[in-house]
Amino acid sequence: MPKLDASSVPTTEITVLEDAFHQLPDGALRTTLENLSLALRGGRDTFVVSEKEDLTPAEAAKLLGVSRTHLYKILDSGALAYYVVGSRDRRIAAPDVMAYRARMLAMQKNHAEAAAHMDELDDLALDEFN
Repeated sequence: MPKLDASSVPTTEITVLEDAFHQLPDGALRTTLENLSLALRGGRDTFVVSEKEDLTPAEAAKLLGVSRTHLYKILDSGALAYYVVGSRDRRIAAPDVMAYRARMLAMQKNHAEAAAHMDELDDLALDEFN
């Protein structure tokens, strides 16, 4: 799983990438290249992962932003599917990792919205006492 280090990509190359995606018709490739250029401009490192790629636990942990130890807990809980290679090495399908990541981000968003709503209710309750 190659990692593209944003700090190692010259701004001139990012500009060439931007020029290239502007010439493409609307679609998945244009969106992907646009997102890549935005990430690089923003100084965010990027991983390039093929849909058919199987990831090691270390690679999956990097993509999810968790420790490898925590990833093993996720795998052992059954929340993320994997298969065993050889006698004990695990592999995780890249689409499964991305789907898990999307579920976790959605859950985090829901929790943040719920917390914000609770803050609003607390403010309303305090206003009632004033």
